[in-house]
Amino acid sequence: MKTMHKICGGLLSAGMLVSPVALAQDDSVFKFGLDYWWGQTKVNEIKRDDSNTPSFSLAYEHSAKYWPNVAFRYTTVDADFMAFDKSDLMFYYNLLTHDALHFDAGIAFTNYSNTKFVNGATGENVDFDKNTWNLFAKAEINVPNTNFDVIGAMEFSDRNDLKTTDLEAGIQYRIVFQQQRQLALKGGYRAIDIESRDFTVNAEDYGKEFIFVSGWFIGAEYQF
Repeated sequence: MKTMHKICGGLLSAGMLVSPVALAQDDSVFKFGLDYWWGQTKVNEIKRDDSNTPSFSLAYEHSAKYWPNVAFRYTTVDADFMAFDKSDLMFYYNLLTHDALHFDAGIAFTNYSNTKFVNGATGENVDFDKNTWNLFAKAEINVPNTNFDVIGAMEFSDRNDLKTTDLEAGIQYRIVFQQQRQLALKGGYRAIDIESRDFTVNAEDYGKEFIFVSGWFIGAEYQF
């Protein structure tokens, strides 16, 4: 929890550094999102218990030249054979903004804390508390003449003895209010895959050294 507070503080500090320039252009936006994820876990290719949990995100976007947009996302998974708190601090640019397509890309600094991997053969608990940085991208493709969008996001990293992938795909419906305010209702599928040599189990019936959680989610994001 302390790590989450530190990263949230970093996000707010970064926003304060950018805001004097961006606010002068009067088109900056803040976003707050909340999702509920029905995650099913798999450890060493063996299905384990579920981890149903909320996650939340914050973002600050603007049109100031050279400065990146900044966002934060927090996700937690707590199951019998695996657990982690994943905190992502993302810096990204709007590379393409069009009525039909919106595309962002950048980097994400990720902290894994309160982690747990349970060796199914020995019962040994292993933690993998680490910091990594990832390539990050997200896109929204508008369904013509509607407020529906096909959405997707990806994080990928192979750093610090962890190979990680975080994928999300779904659809959203935007309810537009006055000016830049809008509410997006969304749903889809999310999967997180983490590979490490620390997850090796030397026993029959156990597969590759990875932990995996995937499942459907619903959520909402408010922009103002």
